Amino acid sequence: MGARWAHQHILQRYPDARLRVYVVWVPRWATDTRSGIDGAGLLDPRVSHYWDTGSVVGQPLLQQFGVDLGGLDYDFFLLFGPDATWDTIAPQPLSSGGTVIASSDRLARSAARLLG
Repeated sequence: MGARWAHQHILQRYPDARLRVYVVWVPRWATDTRSGIDGAGLLDPRVSHYWDTGSVVGQPLLQQFGVDLGGLDYDFFLLFGPDATWDTIAPQPLSSGGTVIASSDRLARSAARLLG
């Protein structure tokens, strides 16, 4: 649901934006498989999909970004500006939130400021 929202309200709204979207799929249930992921509507050349089999995405990663989502470690977004680079210290996101749907207003406003 969050992926389709992002496609409709970000990718389609800004079709010419120099934008990169990285989607990390986190297996949460025994039935979750990489082959079962259809892109969830995020079929755009600016989107790269990854499958987190090593449980890399989670609280430790969010802590590196200085983001506290109250224990949530999936279905979240991190929005970075065009100059963000990851050296020895993780960059600070311009905006973050979770779940994507619950924080959709924040994501839309932040994207509009960055891309508008």
